[in-house]
Amino acid sequence: GTDDEGVMRLKVYYAESLGEGRWSEAQSLPFNSDEYSVAHPALSPDGERLYFASDMPGGFGGMDLYVSEKEHGRWGPPLNLGPEVNTEGHEIFPFVAADGRLYFASDGHIGLGGLDIFYTKEISPGVYATPENLGYPINTFADDFSIVFNEEGTCGFFASDRAGGAGGDDLYSFKKLSVPVEILVFDANTQEPLAEAKVQLGCKSLTLTTDAEGRAFYDMKVNSCCVFTASFPDYDDNALEACTNNLIPGTPTTLKIPLTRTAEFELEGIVFDDGTGLPLENVVVTLENDCGQPLAEPITTPSSGRYYFKLDRECCYKVKAEKQGYLAAWQENICTRGVEETTTFRANLHLQPHTIDLSQVTPENVPPIGGEGNEYTYYDPVTQLWINKADGTPADGEFPDGRKYVKGVLQDGFAPGGVALSDTSSAKQPLPYLLHIYYDFDEASIREDAIPELEKLYKTMIENPDIIVEIGSHTDARGGSYYNLRLSQRRAESVVRWLTKRGIPRNRLVPRGYGETVPVNNCVNNVPCSERDHQLNRRTEFKVVGCISCIDPAKALISRQPEEVKVDECKACPF
Repeated sequence: GTDDEGVMRLKVYYAESLGEGRWSEAQSLPFNSDEYSVAHPALSPDGERLYFASDMPGGFGGMDLYVSEKEHGRWGPPLNLGPEVNTEGHEIFPFVAADGRLYFASDGHIGLGGLDIFYTKEISPGVYATPENLGYPINTFADDFSIVFNEEGTCGFFASDRAGGAGGDDLYSFKKLSVPVEILVFDANTQEPLAEAKVQLGCKSLTLTTDAEGRAFYDMKVNSCCVFTASFPDYDDNALEACTNNLIPGTPTTLKIPLTRTAEFELEGIVFDDGTGLPLENVVVTLENDCGQPLAEPITTPSSGRYYFKLDRECCYKVKAEKQGYLAAWQENICTRGVEETTTFRANLHLQPHTIDLSQVTPENVPPIGGEGNEYTYYDPVTQLWINKADGTPADGEFPDGRKYVKGVLQDGFAPGGVALSDTSSAKQPLPYLLHIYYDFDEASIREDAIPELEKLYKTMIENPDIIVEIGSHTDARGGSYYNLRLSQRRAESVVRWLTKRGIPRNRLVPRGYGETVPVNNCVNNVPCSERDHQLNRRTEFKVVGCISCIDPAKALISRQPEEVKVDECKACPF
C-alpha cells in the first residue's frame, strides 16, 4: 500500500497451508496500515509470539521492534520492545532462536559500522537485557543483518554487503565453534532463582542479566576458561570459573552460582557507672579487631551511655570503655566468624570508680563496696542491705557507733564505708577492690587458687596503663602485731613480684602491709572466731593511688645535681 504522499508501505500477510503445496488466501495482519510499514516478521519457537519491525507512530526512532501475542487464535495489539532494545536509529530483521535469544540488526547501538547484528533476551515480562554485539567476524564495517539459526543453534545464515561478495547483499553461512553456557544464579538457602541478577565476565568486558528463572546465557570459545561474578542487591558477590576444555562445540553446559544474603553485624551497648548503677556519659568507647580492618572512630557516650558500632564479617572484636577516674572496662571475643545471618551483638560495660568524692556521696546514690563492714554491721552485696553482726538480721535502729539504719538501709549522714559525710577533709578517697587472694596461715607465698585473681589484676593493669595501684595485704589477728605487719608486707610484695615478672613496671606498684589493723569482720584480738572468719581477714586488696601521667618528672627526682659544684682538688693524687 501507499500513504497519502504516495510512499510505498510494507505490510505483513499470512496464509494457511492446505497441504500438497496449496495455500489459503493471504490475510492482512490487523496492525498493517497505509500510514507506516510493518516488516520482517519472525515467530517465536512456540508460535505464540510474532516479532516484527515497524516505523508506526509512538516509536523511539526509525524502525523499531514490536511483538504481538496470539490471543484466542488472533494476534493482539503490538507492543514496542522499549528503549533498551530500540534506539533513534533502525532495529530490523528480528529472529528468535530456540534458546529464547532475540537476534536483530541495528545501526543505532554501538557497533563496528553500518548495521550490526545484536542479541538480547527477555529477563522478565516486557523487560529485555542490554543487547550484546556478536562481534567480528559476524559483524564488519559493512551492513550485516538478517541472521537465522538452525533448531540446534549450532549453525546458520546471515546477509551482508561486505567487501569480497558476489554482489550487493550476499548470503553467508556460519558454524558456531563455541559452547553455550547457561549461568544459573540462585539463593543459596532457599534455592530460589534470582531474577535480574548481574553476572560480570572476567574474560570480557561484558555484564549479563538473569531472566525470571535466574538464567543468563553466554557462548564461550572451546578450550577456554572464564570467571563469572554474580551480584544481587543485599547478597554477597560470588565468583565461579567455567571451562570448556574438551567439550564439543554446541554442547550446552551449566554454571550454578549460589548467592548468600549479606549479613549485617552491629555491636551496641550501654556504659554504666558501677558505683551508681546509672548510665555514664563522656566515656570514650573504642573498638579493636583481629582481621586487619581499619579501626573504627572512637565513640563518646551521650547522657544515655549508649554506643554503637558496625562490624565486618569474619572478624573478632574487643570493645573497651575508658573515663578519667574509673577503671577501664572491656569485653573480648565478639566474633562474626562463621555467623551467616544478620546479628546484633550487645555488650554492656560497667566502669568501676577508683576514687569516691565524699562531698557528693549519699547512701542513696552510691552502693557500698562488697565486704565492707564495721564493728557492729557489715554490708551484704547480694541483698544490698546492712546486716547486724550480732544476729544476722537486717540492721535496724541506731547502733553504738552512731550509725542509723532502717531495715538494713544506712540513713543519711554516712558514706557507704561508714565514713561520716561531714568529714570532707580529704574529699576524694581511693576505693579498695578486693582480690580473692588468700594465704595459708603464717605464709606469704602465692597459692595456686590465687592465680586466676592475679590474672584479673594483671589484665586490669594492662588495660589501664596509666594507673598506679597500691597492693594492700592483711593478716588475721593471731600473732603479734609487729610480726603480722611484716608478714602482710611480705604478702603484698609477693603479689608485686608476680606482676613485675609478667611485665608490669615496678613504678606502677606500691606494696603495703596493713597487718591486722583493718579486719573485715569482728575477729580482733581475744575474740573467738571460726577458721573461715580468720581466713577472710587474710586477704589482699588493690586501689588506685595515682597515675603515671600525673607525676611531674622534675619532682620525681630525689636528688638533683646543682648547676655549680664545688671541686676539691687532690694535690697528692698520682692521677
